Amino acid sequence: MAGGPPQGPSGPTGPPGRKAPQGPIPEETELVRRCLAGEERAHRELISRYERQVFSLANRMLRQREDAEDVTQETFVRMFRALDRYDANRSFSAWLFTIAARLSIDVIRRRKVRPVPLVRLDTDSQEESIIDVADTAPGPEIVAQHGREEARVQALIDTLPPHYRIVVVMRHQQDLSYEEIAEALHLPLGTVKARIHRARALLAERVGGTGE
Repeated sequence: MAGGPPQGPSGPTGPPGRKAPQGPIPEETELVRRCLAGEERAHRELISRYERQVFSLANRMLRQREDAEDVTQETFVRMFRALDRYDANRSFSAWLFTIAARLSIDVIRRRKVRPVPLVRLDTDSQEESIIDVADTAPGPEIVAQHGREEARVQALIDTLPPHYRIVVVMRHQQDLSYEEIAEALHLPLGTVKARIHRARALLAERVGGTGE
């Protein structure tokens, strides 16, 4: 893994950001079995297969290449250490992404960055409301074009505070389930759903949509 993640297409899983399958697939199970049997080639294949995707996840969460490279390397170290405890009934890529997500969260916490809140708490009712954010992005005639709209949405995701950006990336770009996200972040399931809902509402508002 020296020198950072590969720059070109990598392995049979395709480009970064591809959604994680919701259950185990035979290829993954066999590769894990070979790794546990001590096959060095299988170790290299496993890294080659997922390194770029893990880096993509870490980089989207941390927005700093050097930190993302460190997290990518540590993710595979942790993965190999815990491989004998991997549940073969679960998607391997989803399991791997939760390791990367936890490590990314640790980096964010060490930075001691206080995120700008996107909700306002009413001290009387204890109810939260979304804070409106001015839309300074290009007009609808530009975002109507698919490629530019996708780039704009990604740019908006990148500006979300860490606790919102993390759940959006894990849910919509890595396709982890709510339960998997809750497990990875050590959060109640309801909190995960609430954060995703608020992040969606904010993003929909900023791209001129209505949201869900």
